Amino acid sequence: MIVATIIPTTISIVISYNMTTQSLKERAVTENMSLLYQGSLNLENYLEELNRSSLTVYSDPDFFRSLNYSHENTNASGRQSATLQSIQKAIGDSMQVYLYVDEQREATLFAQDIARKTGNVSLYAEIPELGGRTLFIQPPHPLHTYGFQLAYPYEANKQVFTLYRVIERVPSAEKLGLLAIDLDLSFLSRIGSQLFQPDTERLYITNEEGRVMYAADHELLGLNLEQAWHEQVQNSDDSEGYFEHDDHIYVYNHIRSALSDWTIIKEIPTSYILSSASKAAFINILLLVVSLILILAAMIWISVYITSPIRQLVGMMSQVKSGRMTVDISSDRKDEIGTLHRRFGSMMETINTLIVEEYKLKLANRTNQLRALQAQVNPHFMNNALQTIGTLALEHDMKRIYSLISALARMMRYSMYNTDKPVTLSTELDHVKDYVELQGERFENQFEFRYDVDESTLPVWIPKMLIQPLIENYFKHGMNPLADDNYVFLNSRRLSASIVQITVEDNGNGMQEEAFQALNEQLARMEQMDLDQLQIHSDNGTDSSGIGLINIMTRLRLFYRGKSNFTIENGPQHGFRVILTINVEGVADEGINRG
Repeated sequence: MIVATIIPTTISIVISYNMTTQSLKERAVTENMSLLYQGSLNLENYLEELNRSSLTVYSDPDFFRSLNYSHENTNASGRQSATLQSIQKAIGDSMQVYLYVDEQREATLFAQDIARKTGNVSLYAEIPELGGRTLFIQPPHPLHTYGFQLAYPYEANKQVFTLYRVIERVPSAEKLGLLAIDLDLSFLSRIGSQLFQPDTERLYITNEEGRVMYAADHELLGLNLEQAWHEQVQNSDDSEGYFEHDDHIYVYNHIRSALSDWTIIKEIPTSYILSSASKAAFINILLLVVSLILILAAMIWISVYITSPIRQLVGMMSQVKSGRMTVDISSDRKDEIGTLHRRFGSMMETINTLIVEEYKLKLANRTNQLRALQAQVNPHFMNNALQTIGTLALEHDMKRIYSLISALARMMRYSMYNTDKPVTLSTELDHVKDYVELQGERFENQFEFRYDVDESTLPVWIPKMLIQPLIENYFKHGMNPLADDNYVFLNSRRLSASIVQITVEDNGNGMQEEAFQALNEQLARMEQMDLDQLQIHSDNGTDSSGIGLINIMTRLRLFYRGKSNFTIENGPQHGFRVILTINVEGVADEGINRG
């Protein structure tokens, strides 16, 4: 009887420990891979924003022309200073921006809100050799001032990483100068601190050369990780993965962008993951020892008085152990043995119930996971495919095709992510510009898109996809392809400190008078409704602009809790105008679905 107790219990403890440790490892890997994926998205977005900000030098014709003149030309000097200031202000963590013009042998440093200039100098000696690269991120290094004297010095041993962009004369590869942007490490620290537990785990962000861009141990910044496990990460072709090495689990995620190929690596001690399993195993062993002591003490009495019932119960246990969970454990005895039979039967009923419930729960979870993956795969595949096609177009010098594909990809990302969150007017305007760019290619630029947006209104929060449908209505219903002066105009302004007015108008076909009157009457009826009575309509599958306008009015009222006004106007002969007047004084209701 003792052997029958020790062997199954020990096997159960061993199997339970092995299964628990494996489950804990798998769960830890899954959670950390998801966590690193979110961190990689944040870091990738930051690198993309940094890349876009540095490309400002190509989108400003006046700045490009200023490179042909020396600092003695005040207009050229001022243009360069303004562009460097714009870049420095656009990037939140930038410390300073340095510009060197090869032909003029002149340098400009914008730091501490002041542009400093010098002439007849060579490129700063501490700038690394780029080796033919036009874009390069230098790993963390001590902050220097490029030979300039600042009003007040930076803190000692201040570490930064630097983006270098070679300025070329497009479309040729003639080098005009070099732009350097020094960036504080605080952003990497903010991302990294959210991805690991400093007491037990370690996190590294490395570049394609294996140099450390971020680590909790600041002494490792800028150095090469020469450990064997890091070589395994670098040699991996997978975008993400994990492996075990020397009692540690390493989870990694590659970030491949136009700027660099970075990797986020998390080092987790196996002992930390399995601490709970070890405690449970110790408790089980302790319980086993206690049980054996009690069994030995009671063996004499049990063997004399209740040997036969116990043998019967052990036989039932053996059947349960073999997998027969429906064994009949009922008993008519009124003594302790009968109670033991009934309690064991009740326990088996509970176990069977829990097994069924656990099976149903796992089945439901797997079904939900499958649906979520199916919902994600197509948009992400299309987005990645567009990026690949855009890169191929750029490699073949088809910049117009690349521009259109990039615009479409941005529109897809805009519609894919955070559909229930509000956006700023500035973000919505960027989406409208991408949409208009695609329509311009479709209609062969037979129209003109004009906009006059007050800069003070750009940070205003609005429901997502509020303005783009108004622009889309013009192309669906208003545009006359035979006319020569087609235009659509977007205007925003502040009527007061808390009132913002957004107007979208065109000189298209307008709306027929009967339809216009019917729509106006419906909008007036909705204006009288309480907010609880409003319902957001869908315009899927219809060509009518009325449903779309009603949808916009409904979302506008719900978002601003009734503190808004929606007006439509029909031109006397042609044209159509929509006026949105909103009160931005308060905060929008977080309970409204703003998608």
